[in-house]
Amino acid sequence: MKKLVKRYIVFAVIIALIYLVMPIFFQGENYKYDAIEYQFVFPATALLSGLIYSWKHGVDFTFPLIAPIIYIGSVLIYSHFYHWAVYVFIYLIVGMLGCFIGDMVYKSNIEQKKKEQRDKRLENDNYKITISNITVEDDEDEE
Repeated sequence: MKKLVKRYIVFAVIIALIYLVMPIFFQGENYKYDAIEYQFVFPATALLSGLIYSWKHGVDFTFPLIAPIIYIGSVLIYSHFYHWAVYVFIYLIVGMLGCFIGDMVYKSNIEQKKKEQRDKRLENDNYKITISNITVEDDEDEE
């Protein structure tokens, strides 16, 4: 459990900073940019964080839950319009999509690293192949 917390904490802090600090800049006069925040900035954050996490650690189905949970706190603090809570499901789906894409990249990176290690090991091994001069006679030709 401690290992998972260590893996999640950096991403959770970055997501929390984006989800909880960004709305401060979009309050008041800048309210017209609120839709940009909810429809582009937050989904991009969920997608990129899922992508980067899965690229480093492989797919983890609990990781995409971080963004929606933090987003619920952002809605309760800043917006007080609960119709924005629909975005919880959107951010969850976008985070899962990022995790799946990152996992595909992670698997291809692992396969590539294994291939490079195999090739390097073959280059480092010195094989000495000696072929002796062997002649085989066919007994059927004597008849």
